[in-house]
Amino acid sequence: MLDESESQVAAITSGEHTEHNIVIVPVGCGSIAQAVTQHWKREGGSEAATVVAVEPMAAACLKASLEAGKMTSVTTGDSIMNGMNCGTLSKNAWPILESGVDLSVVVGELESHQAVEELGTLGIGAGPCGAATLAALRHLCQLRQLENGSEAKQLDENSVAILYCTEGPREYGIPSVPS
Repeated sequence: MLDESESQVAAITSGEHTEHNIVIVPVGCGSIAQAVTQHWKREGGSEAATVVAVEPMAAACLKASLEAGKMTSVTTGDSIMNGMNCGTLSKNAWPILESGVDLSVVVGELESHQAVEELGTLGIGAGPCGAATLAALRHLCQLRQLENGSEAKQLDENSVAILYCTEGPREYGIPSVPS
């Protein structure tokens, strides 16, 4: 999956390196995010990328850990993104995520559901965990700028976003629109 996505980026960019590559990966306990981060941040990799982690509001243990500078557990709540509803990161994943994730984004239930619907209109079957990456991309497009250490990377027409969808379509309780 990782080599394939890198090959697809190379095909899209005609093999030219772009500093605007953004990889968005869902985080639960962190295992998939660890693999994605290791792949895109490896030394000698053909394409460097900004790694963005996405978590549900109900279980943002990576964001809490990054902000605390140490692995931190959180109390979880209900979430339609139940595959990401983890309150503690994997001890193996934490060091890789701490050093490799450039930005942590938290998305809400309704945002994830809307992303499921949008992907469905495009013929892409995704569940809330998989669609959370599209919801995160929407956040990034609103921010238009990613803080990456001391330098900021701009999202623009040259940006290539890789969204890892980790869940196919399934039934879940549709969140209500806040009034």
